[in-house]
Amino acid sequence: TYVKKEKDLFPALLGLFREWDPDVLIGYEVQMLSWGYLIQRALVFDLDLASKLARVSGSSSSSNMDSEKDQWGAAHASEIKIAGRIVLNVWRLMRHEVTLNVYSFENVAFHVLHERIPLFPYRSLSDWWDHKTDMHRWRTVQHYVTRCCGNVRLLEQLDFIGRTSELARLFGILFYSVISRGSQFRVESMMLRIAKPMNYIAASPSVQQRNSMRAPEVIPLVLEPESRFYHHPVLVLDFQSLYPSMMIAYNYCYSTCLGRVSSIAEGSHFKFGALSLSEPPSLLKQLERDIHISPNGVAFVKSNVRRGVLPRMLEDILNTRIMVKNSMKKWKDNKSTYRMLDARQLGLKLIANVTYGYTSANFSGRMPCVEIADSIVRKARETLERAIDLVNTTSKWGARVVYGDTDSLFVLLKGVSKDEAFRIGHEITETVTAQNPKPVKLKFEKVYLPCVLQTKKRYVGYMYETADQKEAVFDAKGIETVRRDTCPAVAKVCGIA
Repeated sequence: TYVKKEKDLFPALLGLFREWDPDVLIGYEVQMLSWGYLIQRALVFDLDLASKLARVSGSSSSSNMDSEKDQWGAAHASEIKIAGRIVLNVWRLMRHEVTLNVYSFENVAFHVLHERIPLFPYRSLSDWWDHKTDMHRWRTVQHYVTRCCGNVRLLEQLDFIGRTSELARLFGILFYSVISRGSQFRVESMMLRIAKPMNYIAASPSVQQRNSMRAPEVIPLVLEPESRFYHHPVLVLDFQSLYPSMMIAYNYCYSTCLGRVSSIAEGSHFKFGALSLSEPPSLLKQLERDIHISPNGVAFVKSNVRRGVLPRMLEDILNTRIMVKNSMKKWKDNKSTYRMLDARQLGLKLIANVTYGYTSANFSGRMPCVEIADSIVRKARETLERAIDLVNTTSKWGARVVYGDTDSLFVLLKGVSKDEAFRIGHEITETVTAQNPKPVKLKFEKVYLPCVLQTKKRYVGYMYETADQKEAVFDAKGIETVRRDTCPAVAKVCGIA
């Protein structure tokens, strides 16, 4: 499209919008450049371009770029709101998609698209455009066409649109809510769809009620590692989906919790999460054979009396994820279907892992309940402690736990070969799994040979994931080779040292 004056460019742009009616508007830096720059230039000609681009005619109130009105949007997504269309700020999306030190367009394109794109100063682009002949103008046009096409290619390469659409469909929320809303919103969307047919409604505690809730009393078990170099095999064993498994196995939920045993015995109203609860004193006597009491003294009815909403939701999620992962094996040759299924199983994994956080969000939570949250953490801690005791006291394994963190164990096996370490590791996982109710499962992750445990959440070693693996893989967590708060030279030198 060619126009004689800048003022004529905006009607031409609006004509393209009427013709194509796009759902999504993208730009690498939406606020200062791209669409933000266009909107600011349109104001020079007394044109409210944001409202003109909206699908709702004259909707200026929903189309703005005032950072004071939307400070969160300006800092996290995009302060530009256009009614009926989704505005994506690509560079902010890339910060969550890829791990880099610099998020310039050129650097992201190099790491994602594996292409070198030149960086020209604005002065050069302006000089080429204003050159007295037309021989250099094409270079400026080509530069911006490359960037526009590059934005689309970045999103296609990472399957951002397809994956986000699949997550929105899975969670039952809007496309943009997947980007802009937090995990509580996702959990609540799925939870309420299960709770409604069961005739439950969600509580809505006020800020004052939430602030008056008692503080959490239990923290996850994190052992101090024996910091040293280990030239013997070290097993890494991990409980699979530990917190969701606790909720399923022991029926922990809002709908099954009777409150603290000490409070029920009093027979009056007592504090329950952010609200209050009243249970008749005879209830414990009637249900004495059908009650599970968590290690911190909170009573829950067993699943044969009432199946909880959260356990039912999590069980469906985990079973569905297994089904989806099995389907992925059958669709390896179909790229589009495989990516769709991968997005679906990733969404199921994310929602399962954050469900515990929904119950424990005592500062900004929508329905926090410290009794349930503490019960989950305390039972998980007890499960990990029981596994540690079993490993340390079983003489035939000759094993010793040298580090533990929330849901994982690092087990030292002195004087054994790599193959023997794999055999003992699988035997440990089978024994621990058999001692716990379903679906609690201890999973064999890998063998480090050798390795260094530096401190909590910082370790490095040569990793073997299968017994027949010949070449070790360098694996590091929390040390300088994988940290991004130093210059890249530090990570590179440490990695090859």
